Amino acid sequence: MSDLRTIATVRKNNSQEIRVSVAIHDGYTLVDMRVFSAPTTNRGEPVPTKAGICVTRAKLPELILALQAAEREVTR
Repeated sequence: MSDLRTIATVRKNNSQEIRVSVAIHDGYTLVDMRVFSAPTTNRGEPVPTKAGICVTRAKLPELILALQAAEREVTR
């Protein structure tokens, strides 16, 4: 991916965070949500893991609706 730009970071737990980023790849605008873990040496920047998803901009509204539905479900 080119020009990966982090938009938001959400703390998952004491050693992990979720980074929401946008990028352009082969002409497509993508939204990447990836889990980053603290380095094993506990020094330096968190490192990306394989855990995460990457969706095209076109799928973003559908994903947002799904997350809003999940929020409504867990707050009942």
